[in-house]
Amino acid sequence: MQPGDLRRFRDSLIALGADHVEGSTFVVLRVNDSGCRAGRRLVVDILIDGGLETDLGYSWVEDSSEAVNEAG
Repeated sequence: MQPGDLRRFRDSLIALGADHVEGSTFVVLRVNDSGCRAGRRLVVDILIDGGLETDLGYSWVEDSSEAVNEAG
């Protein structure tokens, strides 16, 4: 997953506190190292449903979504 990727959350996803996630298409804006004291953790910023979601866990986003074929 890298900036500019178009992805879609899986329909079977159980959204953890987010009601607009299941089945939604989003664009990856940034992948970054959180730099937290507890250890290094990759986080993702995405543009979804016209809003910005920041600092989402990279692994969670990758495991909960799939790439969208822009050609069709």
